[in-house]
Amino acid sequence: MVALACQGYDLPVRRNRPMPESGHPVRRRHLIRELKRLRLEADLSQEDVAKEMGWNRVKLHRIEHGRTQTVRPSDVRALLDLYRVPDREREALIELSKRARERGWWHKYSDVLPGSYVSLEAEASAIRTYECVVVPGLLQTADYASAIFRGGGIEDEKEIKRRVDARITRRNLFTRDKPPAFWAVIDEATLLREVGGPEVMREQVQHLVDMRRQGAAYIQILPLKAGAHAGTNGAFVILDFPDPSPTVFIENDNDGLYLEEEHELRRYSLVFDLIQAKALSVEESLEYLEQLMG
Repeated sequence: MVALACQGYDLPVRRNRPMPESGHPVRRRHLIRELKRLRLEADLSQEDVAKEMGWNRVKLHRIEHGRTQTVRPSDVRALLDLYRVPDREREALIELSKRARERGWWHKYSDVLPGSYVSLEAEASAIRTYECVVVPGLLQTADYASAIFRGGGIEDEKEIKRRVDARITRRNLFTRDKPPAFWAVIDEATLLREVGGPEVMREQVQHLVDMRRQGAAYIQILPLKAGAHAGTNGAFVILDFPDPSPTVFIENDNDGLYLEEEHELRRYSLVFDLIQAKALSVEESLEYLEQLMG
């Protein structure tokens, strides 16, 4: 559903929606990868480890495949003892296991931020996004976001305010010591769609201009005259991280698809490059936005 795939990655409330991540998923992914590497270096199979630890083999399988939201530091410590990991590396990984369990700001918005996306976004070193229906969530103004939620059928003003607060709080990543490199390609139709009325759209376009002029975001507009292009299947985000491999996120009705296979990453990186090639340059896009302001 393209409309849902372009709404900014905090979905309206739905039944059976996924719970938010417990802790920091990027840190947990790094920990899991290291634990598996150390087991293989120790020349131990999962069956060997389960027998030595007195565990059900399923427990280790779940840990190494990320099927559990937390890995207890006591389990990490026991595994590192079994793998005979040197003290310095051992302490670093035990500390990582503790930090992976820390709760991020998004947990207090768990009722309106389902799934894993925001927790991954918060730790990304680079974000590439293509949007086809609305302005990317991280670039939305409060009034624009409110109009989006109302258009999505939410009528309760308290819920709208809470959702807007969560969306605006996501923007704090732009003010951290090392903000992510943020690159957005936005379909021109998005800017011609009058969300919330003329004044709301004017403020929204001005915000895009400001974000570009401040150097917080690289913004390219994909013009209508570009015709058919590589992004006609809908919106997506590519999240890059300092250590674990990238993740491609495609939103769906119940949270989204998280793609991490190498061939999937290559495909979406290519799609993004092809979309960029048809879009206006960053400089031309800024000029377009300023002209749109009138």
